[in-house]
Amino acid sequence: MQLFAGSKTVLVVGAVTFFLLLGSTVYEPIRPLFIVGVGATTLELGLMMALFSLVSVVTRIPASSISRRLGRWRLLVFSLAIGLATSALYAFVYNPLLFYPLLSFSALSWSVFSPISVVIILDRSTPSNRGAVMGIYFSTIGAALLAGPLLCSFLTLFIGFRELFLVSAVFPALALILFLIKVKVPEIEGDNQDDDVRNEGERSTWGNIARILRVRNVAAMCYAQVAFAISYGVFTTLFSIYAGEDLGLSASVIALIFSVRALTNFLTRLPAGRMSDDIGRRKLVILSHAIIFIVFAVLPFVRDTTLLVLLIAIYGIGWGMRVAPDAALVSESVPSKDRPMALAMLMTMFDLGSALGSLLVGLAASLITIPNVFLLCAPILLSGLLCLLFLTKETLNYNH
Repeated sequence: MQLFAGSKTVLVVGAVTFFLLLGSTVYEPIRPLFIVGVGATTLELGLMMALFSLVSVVTRIPASSISRRLGRWRLLVFSLAIGLATSALYAFVYNPLLFYPLLSFSALSWSVFSPISVVIILDRSTPSNRGAVMGIYFSTIGAALLAGPLLCSFLTLFIGFRELFLVSAVFPALALILFLIKVKVPEIEGDNQDDDVRNEGERSTWGNIARILRVRNVAAMCYAQVAFAISYGVFTTLFSIYAGEDLGLSASVIALIFSVRALTNFLTRLPAGRMSDDIGRRKLVILSHAIIFIVFAVLPFVRDTTLLVLLIAIYGIGWGMRVAPDAALVSESVPSKDRPMALAMLMTMFDLGSALGSLLVGLAASLITIPNVFLLCAPILLSGLLCLLFLTKETLNYNH
């Protein structure tokens, strides 16, 4: 907690992030089941989930630039309001075609909110404690990823899917109320940013991207992020269907498995962030991506429920271990004026990979078995892992 001394904004933004994300993680384990239940095919499900990620791809970097002109506070309020509306509207969808605009607006909420909130946190850290600060902030995300599936597992024992969506709207409503009450406009208004960051927003976005991608660490991390996100998109789109149809697990048990992954994810984020301050970002980044590769290489061959839960728990460890070191390494590899854009690019690569993963599901699930779709992710992850071996140990802000 000493890391946050005198920075109420960090605490409030973390709490707002928790409630906003909780609004979607409550229904994330059952959303594919609900979409298919309404009448969508597996191909349509893949296209819908791909659209969700593609919207984030095309909006995240522009949102980062627009925030410099309109102010961070206004865009954060906008994103929270959209998150509230979309959570509730899922309950009223009876035509599969309506999922396309609804998923698009759901993606827009998080793609606007996430890069701005991360930059706010980074602005209140120093090179010596950045990994720990990011670990604490990303732990609020991990907490939402844990609490959501647990609530889903419990609530689906008593209520249906549509009622669950209505309940989920309570959490983004809390996020919006907390933000409006506790966050003061001058603290995060766009006009209060450093001059070099504000002036950078007036230059060519594509020129900035090209310059940033010439940094070896950023290029390697972006590629590895895409590889990881492809596997994430495949898992998120397909695992509920696989566990329900192939393994015969109930919606409550499926949500409980998601919560196991979220628990180990949550418990790993803060220690990994602090450890990266001590031993270096590079080692943890490589180890975390290696763990994810092993999980997807083994997953297609595991059908025993106990072993499956154990493997998903390991998946959560690898996922949680990579988050804070990834963000810290990228932020330290570029000048401060490029930091917002670099982080937005890293997040955009995740969205792009997720979209590719969902498209892979839509195209491959009708041709090969679900376990083999999971297995396709292993060589993709391996290529990302090999790319990380080219990371340089030297960074601009903090060397190890």
